[in-house]
Amino acid sequence: MREWKKSFENALNFNGKEEVVDLLEEQKTLHAGTAPAKVKRLAIKLIEQKCMGNEIMMNEWAYFLAKHQSPTAKEIAAHLLVNVYENDKEPCHFYLYYLADDHHWEVREWAAGACGSLLAAHYASFYPVLNEWIQDNSENVRRVVVLAVMYASKSLTSRYVRELLHLFEPLMCDNSAYVKKNLGPFAIGDALLSRFPDEVLAWLEHLSESENEHVRWNIAMVFTSAASRKFKQPGFRLLSSFANDERKPIQRAVKKAKENLENGQQVASK
Repeated sequence: MREWKKSFENALNFNGKEEVVDLLEEQKTLHAGTAPAKVKRLAIKLIEQKCMGNEIMMNEWAYFLAKHQSPTAKEIAAHLLVNVYENDKEPCHFYLYYLADDHHWEVREWAAGACGSLLAAHYASFYPVLNEWIQDNSENVRRVVVLAVMYASKSLTSRYVRELLHLFEPLMCDNSAYVKKNLGPFAIGDALLSRFPDEVLAWLEHLSESENEHVRWNIAMVFTSAASRKFKQPGFRLLSSFANDERKPIQRAVKKAKENLENGQQVASK
């Protein structure tokens, strides 16, 4: 790694962008097809050091890597775009959208992380971007919204929760399995419910009046998360409103949720 770092620094010093990407590609694993996390973190650190105080250079590196075919380069770009966002918002919106819909799943994950950081740090300017993306034709882009809200909620206070839930409301009807498996159980159940329980439970109560299959499935799946076990009484109450729903996906989700809440109750009583 020491020799690799030296070669990487030399490439940076000579502004050898393609050489930098070649060095990153040398480190990619067969499993993921990208360089290990420790290599990417080191590369990000070295690029940030090289570009410190030079906004133009940072922009050039971020945009070059974002446009590259290398998945590792795109992952690093997602992080660098957070650095350049404040002074160059529109290009960042474009490139983050491009990365959010990338064919490589790891690139999409890094894009989601970047979007979460931007929503937390630049809420006023980035929230409208996500509000547009929830209507996008790509399930990848819609899913990135879900993850961005989940990540950002760690840093945001309850004053933002109503608007965060507003982003989720149309997604509760989303029929994409890729979106759904991240929305109910994780973004809501593990994240928002545990941080803003009063607001989220009231919102779920309101949505439970919907007959939409995807809405009901998502509500039930909220209570399959470990965090939801602290809310077993409101959970059972919401689930009971679906008792007469004969649709198989709803029945399966309700059964799974009840088992989770019951198991949580048993653990708590020991």
